[in-house]
Order: sequence, then C-alpha cells, then structure tokens
Amino acid sequence: LNTNLKPDLLVGDLDSISNEGVEFLEKNNIKVDKFPPKKNLTDTELALTYLLEKKCSSITILSATGTRMDHTISNILSLEKLYKLKLPAKLVDNHNEIIYAEEGKIEVNKDDYKYLSLISLSDYLIYSTIGMEYETDHLKIYRYSARGVSNEIKEKSAKINIHFGKGLIIKSRD
Repeated sequence: LNTNLKPDLLVGDLDSISNEGVEFLEKNNIKVDKFPPKKNLTDTELALTYLLEKKCSSITILSATGTRMDHTISNILSLEKLYKLKLPAKLVDNHNEIIYAEEGKIEVNKDDYKYLSLISLSDYLIYSTIGMEYETDHLKIYRYSARGVSNEIKEKSAKINIHFGKGLIIKSRD
C-alpha cells in the first residue's frame, strides 16, 4: 500500500523482509518485536494480538493482500474475529477496503471508491440496499454465487441492511 505512514513497531518473523525494508527500519529507528519463523501464528495474527492487548479502539489492516493467497484470505477472515470482539476494523490495500458485517444496518461512504460488493460467508445472505446502481430488496445470494459482486455506489453513501447472514462488504476501485 502506498502511504506515508511510519510504524512505531514492527511485529513478525521478518522472513520475507527486503534489504530496503531493513534499511528503512534502521534509518527510522523503528522498534522490532521479532519472532522465530517457526510459530503457530502468522505475522498478522501476532500484530493483531499485540493491538488487542493494547486495547486499541479500531484497527486498519494495511499491506495484508498480495501474492500469497493463503495469507490474503486468512487476513481478510481475521476481520470476523475483530467484529466478534466489537472492535471496528477494516482491511485496506491500494484498490479495496473490506469490512466484515452481520445482520443489521450499515452505511458505507463512497469516498473515492466506485464499486461495492457483498460476498456471503454464510450459506446465504439476504440484504437490501439504497443508493446503489442496482438497488435490492431482500436479495438472497449464496456463498458460491457472484451475484453480489460489482454494484456501483451512486450516492455519497450507500445504505445496506443485512437481514440474514454474514459476509464481506468490499469497496473497490479499478
């Protein structure tokens, strides 16, 4: 993710850090909490555990998508754990913002995103939308269906009411 943020702490095993990354850490005196590569948690899980211990009020996960699909999926699904802990969280990369949602009403700001998708994580998801190109009223989508993918946000914000199920709300830009 392209950002000007400088971390206060790096948590992980550093097994995939580049020479440029090491130089950045040293140049900026960034503290490192290093773990052995053979461990039971991913680096993202280690970082989330640290943040939960610090009782943070919200979490934005950055740089958690990439070439390793196993890590990407695991990182996205970690949003459910944070939701269950009543901790507002989202995962953001250069093209997407992802949140986990269950039954209830959600307002999603358009920001600089064009598309909004709902992906069911339960057997099926029933939801209604307002402020979208294709507005829905109690639309039922199955976990294996792409029916909820790539709707367009037409207003400043979209209103989503999840009547049943759990899933991912993904705002995207090309």
